[in-house]
Amino acid sequence: MPKKSWFYRQLLSYMPAFFIVVSFIFFVFFQLLSEQNRKEATKANETLLIQAMSSIDSSMKTIEQMLLSDMLNNPDISTFFNDGNQHDYYLNIKVVQFMRDFKVSYPLVDSIYFVRMNDQFILSSSTSSSIQDYPDFELIQPHLNAPMYETKWTGVRKFQEFTFKEPEQVVSLVIKAPYILRGEGFVIVNIQAKSLSTIIQSMYSKDVSFIHIIDNGGNHILPGDYANSEQQSIVSSATSPLTGWVYKSGFVHGDKVNLANQLNSVWFMIGLLMMAAGVGWIVFVARRNYKPIEQIISQIQKFSQGKTNVILQGNRQDEFTFIQSALGSMLEQSNTYQKRHREDLIVRKTYLFQQLLEGQSPLSLAEWEAQRETIQMNDLNEPQIVCVIEIDKYTGFMSQYTEQDQYLIKFALKSVIQEIAMKYETLAWTEWISNSKLGVLIQISNVQNNEQQLMNVLDYSRVWIEEHLKLTITVGVGGIAERLSSISESYTQALQALKYKMIFGENQIILYTSIKTEEQGKMFDYFEHIQGMAQSFRLVRKEWRQQYKSILHNMEQDMLNQDDIFSLADYMMYSLGQEINKMAKEFQEFWFLVGQPSLSKALYHSDTLEQMEGQVEQVLEQIFEKLALLQETRNHSEFIRKVRCYMEKESANPNLSLDFLSDHFQMNSKTLSKLFKEETGQKFIDYLIELRINHARRLLESTSQSIQSIAEEVGYTNAISFGRMFKKVVSLSPGEYREQVSKK
Repeated sequence: MPKKSWFYRQLLSYMPAFFIVVSFIFFVFFQLLSEQNRKEATKANETLLIQAMSSIDSSMKTIEQMLLSDMLNNPDISTFFNDGNQHDYYLNIKVVQFMRDFKVSYPLVDSIYFVRMNDQFILSSSTSSSIQDYPDFELIQPHLNAPMYETKWTGVRKFQEFTFKEPEQVVSLVIKAPYILRGEGFVIVNIQAKSLSTIIQSMYSKDVSFIHIIDNGGNHILPGDYANSEQQSIVSSATSPLTGWVYKSGFVHGDKVNLANQLNSVWFMIGLLMMAAGVGWIVFVARRNYKPIEQIISQIQKFSQGKTNVILQGNRQDEFTFIQSALGSMLEQSNTYQKRHREDLIVRKTYLFQQLLEGQSPLSLAEWEAQRETIQMNDLNEPQIVCVIEIDKYTGFMSQYTEQDQYLIKFALKSVIQEIAMKYETLAWTEWISNSKLGVLIQISNVQNNEQQLMNVLDYSRVWIEEHLKLTITVGVGGIAERLSSISESYTQALQALKYKMIFGENQIILYTSIKTEEQGKMFDYFEHIQGMAQSFRLVRKEWRQQYKSILHNMEQDMLNQDDIFSLADYMMYSLGQEINKMAKEFQEFWFLVGQPSLSKALYHSDTLEQMEGQVEQVLEQIFEKLALLQETRNHSEFIRKVRCYMEKESANPNLSLDFLSDHFQMNSKTLSKLFKEETGQKFIDYLIELRINHARRLLESTSQSIQSIAEEVGYTNAISFGRMFKKVVSLSPGEYREQVSKK
């Protein structure tokens, strides 16, 4: 062991400071214990606040979700917003009954009313009125001309539906009617502010703690929650993600708690002063004993010059020899860290690549040039092109190879791109930007022959990867970036080109310059065709297949990208669901349990339009066969099929009615109507109107016959009645519809 003389000298020098600090530790212990108790109380108060906010938000979210669900599934509400009018008293009564039932189901709801924009009409559970005359016009007015795209909860406000009643403090939910085609309007749900108190009043004692709820306008929502605010200390605060209200809580007698905390702080400051005195003594002694440290500095300098390690010899060595040896070990570690730093340059290179593509490069051109040779980066003074390479069928790739094999294949793919680029006398910087996508920054040496040079590199790479790595890739190629600031634009273009993989197929090289001038198909042109296919599917008509193939053919002709194709696929699933909801319960159960999940899986596992056409059609065939089988097994399915066929043949007969059919098929009209509704999901009159209007639309599209002639041909003796019914269904008059079709 080395001598300990210097150690003992240092130990005795610091002993006074040691006694000063130890004498104060007991006080600090009790101080910390008190502080811990205070923190636990604060934490409990925060938990209370979160529970209260969650309870209120959960109740309000339930009302919001169930109201939206009822609006989507209740045909009366749909009819009210889409086709209703003020004089349809029977429909208004049913909607009012829905409001009352909803209030019974959700006692928090104080009042509810519907606002229909088509005819400026308001219907509540107690009255009806025009928008201008309704007492709540101040809330309604901002939403009349501004579009609404999301649900909104208001702050606390006064609501007085009738003058003979006292105004009530309420919060309101404003929700848009979720109807795409013709329904415009919104629903207002009012909840009394005092009702919110009942949700949380059992969670805490008002003698100990409090909860304030403040809306976006700074108003207190809970009645009386601002009383005695001078005695209250706010401890916790949170903002509701649903409403944006601020929840605050704390202790009722906060002034006493604050006073105790202040006294504790005084004692704590005294303790800190004592500790500071001890630290001051330590500093004084350390300065006095600093001179021996100079010897350590000298030893470090000698070590760095000689680059040798100290060899410890003997057992009687003092502390400085041990310190010298430790410093030598630290310097060796420093050399190791420098080596690791060089390895970290790889990570830095990846980071710079990501920043460069996103247009957020932290380096100027001068700084870039200074580091370019060090970490082998492109010369940004030359033109660049960004490419994005995507591994095709990536889900299958992950299931086929282990994680280690995936890493090796990706490393090989990255390396081979760089080597092939060098073969064609150009420079390629490659980095993985996601699990399935490899970013490539290719430096163009000859701008005049850039496209041919680029295609040679990419095509050779594509063929080599398919032959040797047994996988295919699709490449999106952006435009030429002449400047540093244009590289991010080239990257965006490459990603955009890659979205057309659905159209061009896999194992392709897609140039942005070849697709950027193509106009996308108009999305809304597809809605009518998709709805027609869904109707044929519901009615078990085989022509749905041709309609489906026609839709996919148009997608390919219109050069829709991946985002548009998946949006239309979602709309197709939505339309099929809406049509099947019109059918009997067993059809709906089959759709939601089997049909919809299978179709969704087929859609989102399709990488190209060709794959989608085959996989989705196969699933639709299975669903179609099941629906046909279910209809055949129902008792009256064949009979109603005959009735429908007869109606299709005789739809132009103005005398066609339920009584006419009952005489023809020798069945009671009420029984026939009931069976028809059970089998088709539609009322007889609705189905007949659909047949006639669809026939009229075809005549308007393909012939130049007069409106009167078309009305008579589809079964209407009066052209005015025909025009009124056509506009109710299509939202356009026959003349307007023909004019719109002719413009397409």
